[in-house]
Amino acid sequence: MDTNPKVKAIIFDMDGTLLDTIADITFAMNKSLTAMQLPTFTVDDYKGFVGSGLSELVKQVLPKTHQNKKQIQELSDLFWKHYDICWADNTRPFPGILYLIKTCVSRKIKVAILSNKPHFFTKRMIRYYFRGNLINNSKNPFGVYSGEQEKKPAKPDPTVAFELLERLKTKPEETMFIGDMDIDILTAKNAGMIAVGATWGYGSKEELEKAGADIIYDNPIQLASLLDSKPNCL
Repeated sequence: MDTNPKVKAIIFDMDGTLLDTIADITFAMNKSLTAMQLPTFTVDDYKGFVGSGLSELVKQVLPKTHQNKKQIQELSDLFWKHYDICWADNTRPFPGILYLIKTCVSRKIKVAILSNKPHFFTKRMIRYYFRGNLINNSKNPFGVYSGEQEKKPAKPDPTVAFELLERLKTKPEETMFIGDMDIDILTAKNAGMIAVGATWGYGSKEELEKAGADIIYDNPIQLASLLDSKPNCL
């Protein structure tokens, strides 16, 4: 893989890549578990649980003795009840992310989001955290995005990634997919995109390397510097 590829678009994972959401997820899920008189977990625990959507998160935190359909649904409903209230309490863009987005906009690199968070919540968070004035732009740059939707396969299946590529009008080999978990790297590989690992999120460098990341960055500024300094990136 060329380490100085021609890049016309970047598709971002959201939780753990663009946004540090783990504190609010932890609070909402632990409050839900407490309501069901079940054991809770630490923030570090949740960093290993998230990434594959709520259904998988629920299965991770529920004791094996409580994984029947009724209790799975109960915990899911409780989580959304609490998360709907607290989702913006502590969640913030990771340091350097807004600068990276500004760099993409200034370099006319298209940006998009592919998340395993439900589509309606993905839309809500994009509008709240990336409205135009935050990046000195006239509008939110993330006009192309997709969250988890019924009847559409979730990451690492590449189906929705291909849909985003069509909307962006870019080829896979000209598009970076950047994420903090192995599921993101696998999505990129499955779609033929440049797989970029983000170690500032919740996954480890070893996890990203094992999944086959083409490039790994420790902070968003490193990627912004590449995009801003390499003419052959455009």
